[in-house]
Amino acid sequence: MGKRVLVVDDEPSVLRLVAGVLSREGYEVLVAPHPIHALELAKAASPCFDCVVSDVIMPDMCGPELVRNIKRICPNTAVVLMSAHMASEALPEDAAFIGKPFRIADLCSIVKKVLPDSGSQPNSATAT
Repeated sequence: MGKRVLVVDDEPSVLRLVAGVLSREGYEVLVAPHPIHALELAKAASPCFDCVVSDVIMPDMCGPELVRNIKRICPNTAVVLMSAHMASEALPEDAAFIGKPFRIADLCSIVKKVLPDSGSQPNSATAT
């Protein structure tokens, strides 16, 4: 199986879209519709996720706060944050960002870029 990616978004249609696209690209994808659920998955993950793709603005915990918590558990996890509206809270400096709406090819490209040793990813062709 490919690299492990955790996708977090409180919008079900975005969650399904991103998870489906990344699965078709060969990644092993787990989804979380809520940041608390994402933290539970990160704590239980063995090994850690290779990448977290998270919305920025969500109920109860913003994306930057979520990824800071996940990085305490899994410090080497790559991060891609996505949002239609920039949050006032600063994004973590090691996080990549993609604005919504985005092209599928751009999402795939940014995830591939943040993952270490991404040359081993099986499928690089995408449709928009």
